[in-house]
Amino acid sequence: MKKKYMQHLIVSIVFAIIVSTTLFFMYDSFKFQTFGEIVYYDYILSGSNDFVTMENVEVYCDQDNFYLNDGRILFTDSSILSQQTPTIKLELSSDEKKFNHEFTLDNYDQNNLIYSFNNYSSKTDGINLDTIKTATLTVETNNQELTKLKLDITPLDRLEGSNSEYRIENAAISKSMIRLGSLKTSNDNVFKDYSDVSLEYRYLKDKKGDPKDNDNYVVFHKISGTTKELINNDDYGTYNLEDDDIDLKNEKLSVVVILSNGDDNQYAFAIDLNVQEAGDYYG
Repeated sequence: MKKKYMQHLIVSIVFAIIVSTTLFFMYDSFKFQTFGEIVYYDYILSGSNDFVTMENVEVYCDQDNFYLNDGRILFTDSSILSQQTPTIKLELSSDEKKFNHEFTLDNYDQNNLIYSFNNYSSKTDGINLDTIKTATLTVETNNQELTKLKLDITPLDRLEGSNSEYRIENAAISKSMIRLGSLKTSNDNVFKDYSDVSLEYRYLKDKKGDPKDNDNYVVFHKISGTTKELINNDDYGTYNLEDDDIDLKNEKLSVVVILSNGDDNQYAFAIDLNVQEAGDYYG
């Protein structure tokens, strides 16, 4: 009887060693496939009155950070500002809490009436909004309010797409805007094998046509650079689609990744982008 128990014990130990070893060597692959990101909200802020327009500014929050992405403010009449540097106050409110962000348009060009501002980020413990219910934009000069604009809040759809080695991370779309995200990989050899990379963002031209036919796609944006510049680095920013007849939320989206080494040595593949609603787990 003791011999039988000893045999069972040895088999259990051997099996545990096999499982532990397998999990150890598969960890990097498993870790790559598990995104593990929670996005609490993802919105586009926009609005307009007779004095000012705020164009498609994205604000979103994940488990680590709050982000206010870059965007544009357009004024209809620079003379109203009376040669004064305008100050912009953005207020975001949930049911019980508020967040205020203030910035001065120091490089404001009164000739073209357009101001582009840089993105902003902060740890979420300093901006504890569980969601955004209202948003307002106030323009001031010399501590006097010139106008106050209630902003429309449009939810964004998050995009995800991956294969066994590569994934597009942190992408999102509205009807006419796409946050391009960035290309990530767990394959360190890509930097040795290829010096350059390009990404072609596209949508299916004819949904009834062959999705494997590359001629059945419209490439609406392209990014090119070195693999060290573009892979496993920061997001590529946003892109606004100028075709009003196209709703990106209704299109079949994908990204063609072309790796090259400055010669005929090329490797290309496509990653389909699928929509997940903001607030879901990405993993």
